Amino acid sequence: MVEATKAGTMSTAGFDFGRNWDDYSLARIDDERLRLAVDSINNLLGCDTIRGLTFLDVGCGSGLFSIAATMCGAARVIGVDVNQKCVDVSIRNWSQLSEKAENVTMPDFKVGSALDSTFMRDLGVFDVVYAWGSLHHTGDMWSAISNAAGCVKRPGGTLVMAIYNAHWSCAGWTLIKKVYNLSPRFIKSLFNLVFGGVIYAAKFLVTGRNPLQKERGMDFWYDVIDWLGGYPYEYASSKEIVERMQHMGFSLRTCVPPSAPTGCNEFVFDVAETD
Repeated sequence: MVEATKAGTMSTAGFDFGRNWDDYSLARIDDERLRLAVDSINNLLGCDTIRGLTFLDVGCGSGLFSIAATMCGAARVIGVDVNQKCVDVSIRNWSQLSEKAENVTMPDFKVGSALDSTFMRDLGVFDVVYAWGSLHHTGDMWSAISNAAGCVKRPGGTLVMAIYNAHWSCAGWTLIKKVYNLSPRFIKSLFNLVFGGVIYAAKFLVTGRNPLQKERGMDFWYDVIDWLGGYPYEYASSKEIVERMQHMGFSLRTCVPPSAPTGCNEFVFDVAETD
C-alpha cells in the first residue's frame, strides 16, 4: 500500500519526507524554532487550553510540535509517524531542545500509519489530536481523517488539521510531483532551484510578505522541497472538509484560509455538542 503520514513521512512510491525532515532539523532546529512552534500552538489553541491535557501529533515529522506541546504543559504527548527516520529525528530533536527545559516529560514517539485503523484505535483517545499537513500525504486522505477523528475524546475533544486546498492547478502539481519523484538527484536539484524561485516570487506577489519569514518554525527552502516532492498528494475545499467533519460529529471552531491558493486550509474542530 502506498502511504505516508505528514510533511514528515515516506511512501513506497513517493517522497522520503523523513530525509527532508532530517536535513531540516540538522540545519535549522534550534531554540528559536521551538519558540515559534510554541507560539503557533498558543495562538491556535491557547497555552492554558492544552495545559494538563493529552495531545496526539499525527505525522510528527521532526517532532517539533510534539515537543512544543510538552512545553505548553500538555500532560501526555504522543507523536506518531509512518517513517522510522522521522521518529529517530524526533527523538534526536528532543534531546537537543529539552536540555534547558525542566519538569517536562519526553513525548512518546511511535512508528505507525494513520491508515492503520487498529494502530490508531490502540493509541486511545486524546483531548487534542493535531494533524498538520499530514493526512493529505497518506494516499487515502479520507480514511486517514476518519482514523484521526476516531482518536478525539468525546465529549470535549478537539481536532486540528491542515489540508491542501482544492484549486484548478492541483492536477498540474500532481504531475510535477510524480515527475520530481521519478527524477535523478541532479534533476531534483534543478527543480528545487527553478521552482523555488517561482514559488518565492508568487508568494511575494500574492501576500506582499517576504516568503523567507516563515511562521511555525518552518523554513522556506525545505518547504519548497517538501512541496515539490510531497507525494502522495490529495486536497479538498474547505466546504467539503467542513461538511465531512459535521457528518462525523464535529463543529467548526476556526478555519484559516491559505495565503496562497494551493496552500493549506487550517481547521480547528470541536466535538459537536449534543442535546
